[in-house]
Amino acid sequence: MDAGYADVDITPEPGEELAGWGFYLNRRAAGTMDPLLARAMALGDGETKVVIVQLDLIGLTKEIVADVRAEAERRFRLQPDHLMLHCTHTHSGPAVYHTNGCGTPSEQFLISLRDSIVEVIGEALEDLRPANALRRFEGNFADGFAFNQPGKPDIDTALRGLWIEFADARPILVIHYACHPVTLGPNNEYSADFPGAVIREFNAYGTRALYINGPFGDIKPLSLAYKREGGTRETLLIYGRDMACAVREAMEQMQEWKPGPLRAVSRMVPLEAEVPALEELERGLQEARQTLADDSDDPMLRVDVRWHENILVKHQTGAIRELMQAEVQAIACGDVVFVGLGMETFTRLGQVIRHSAPDHHLIIGDTSNGILGYVATTEDVEEGGYSSLLACKILNMLPPLPGAGEKWATEAAGVVAEVIDQA
Repeated sequence: MDAGYADVDITPEPGEELAGWGFYLNRRAAGTMDPLLARAMALGDGETKVVIVQLDLIGLTKEIVADVRAEAERRFRLQPDHLMLHCTHTHSGPAVYHTNGCGTPSEQFLISLRDSIVEVIGEALEDLRPANALRRFEGNFADGFAFNQPGKPDIDTALRGLWIEFADARPILVIHYACHPVTLGPNNEYSADFPGAVIREFNAYGTRALYINGPFGDIKPLSLAYKREGGTRETLLIYGRDMACAVREAMEQMQEWKPGPLRAVSRMVPLEAEVPALEELERGLQEARQTLADDSDDPMLRVDVRWHENILVKHQTGAIRELMQAEVQAIACGDVVFVGLGMETFTRLGQVIRHSAPDHHLIIGDTSNGILGYVATTEDVEEGGYSSLLACKILNMLPPLPGAGEKWATEAAGVVAEVIDQA
C-alpha cells in the first residue's frame, strides 16, 4: 500500500462572516486564533488511488463538491467516488454555504477554496510512497469533553484511528472521534477548534495528522454545558492535550491494518419528509410576512420568511424532492472503511451504520461531500427538537418525518455493506 499526505492553509483574510451561532448577528472574523487548513491523505494500491480531504470548515455545498471532483478527475484521473471531502464542522470558520441568518460566504473565498482543495489533492497524490507499517487502533475516551446536548444517554466514547509509517517520511496519523467543534462559542476569530488543537499536538512531535469527525449531531463539548459563551484559547489547549493523551494510550494497543484492493461506492440517499402543497407554502409565506411586519425586530421571524421563500422556489421549479437527498460514500481498504455522510448524524443513527459492519474498522465522517443538514432520531422529530425543526429552516430543508432518520441510516449501512461485499 502506498500513502501520501499534504496540507495547505485556507485561512481567509479577516472580514468573512463566520458560520453559525444565532440569527443575523453579522459575526465577522476580526482575526485568526489558529489557522484553518485543508489536509489530504492519498492511498494507492498500485492500480487504484483514493484521496481523503479534511477541511477546517463547517461544510461544503454539493456544487463545490461536484466542481472539485470534476477538476480532480480532469487533472489527476481521480474517479469522483474515490474522493471524499470531509469538513470537521468548526463554527469558528468562514461561511461556505448560505444559511438563513447564520452565515453567507463571499464569492472570493469560495473561488480560493476550490483552488486550494484541488491543490492539496494533487500534492497528496505526488507524495504517494510505499508504507512499511499500517496499523489501526481503538480506545475509550469516557472521561473526555463531550456530552449529549438533548440530554439523552446516547454518546460514542470510542476514539479510533489509523497509523501509517514510512522508511523515508514522517508518519501519518488519522484521529477519529465524535463531537461538535463549537468549543469557543460565538467568538470572532478563525479557529479550527479542538480538532486543530489535537492535530497541532501531534504535529509538534513530527507526525502528519488529520482529524475525521464522527456522528456528532447531538454531541457538544462541555465548554457549552455551563455557558453559551463557550471556552477560550486555553480550553482548546486543554482539550487538544487531553485527546492527544487518549490517542497515545489507545495506540499502545494497536493492531495490524491488513490492506486490500481499494474500492468505493457512493449514492444519494433520500431523507423522507412531507412535501407541503404549493398552496400551503404560498399561504404560509403570506402569514410569515405579515407576522414579521408586526414584529420586525424578531430575527427568527426573518428566518421563517426566508425559508418559505426558498422552499417555494424549490417547489415551483420541481427541485423540492431532490432537495432532501444526502450523499453516503464508502471507501474500503482491507478491514478499514472510510464512510462519508452528508449529514450531521445523531449518535444512535451513526451506531446503526457502525454496528452493521462489526468486523471492520469504520472511520465515519459526518458533514462530508456537501451537507444537507441534521438527521435525527424519531424521538427528536416527535419532540420537535432544534435539529428536526428550527435547523431545517436555517438550512432550507424540509422537516423530516418520524422514522426518516432510522431509514436513512439503514440505507447508509447498505452502502457500507455494498463496498465490503466487493472484496
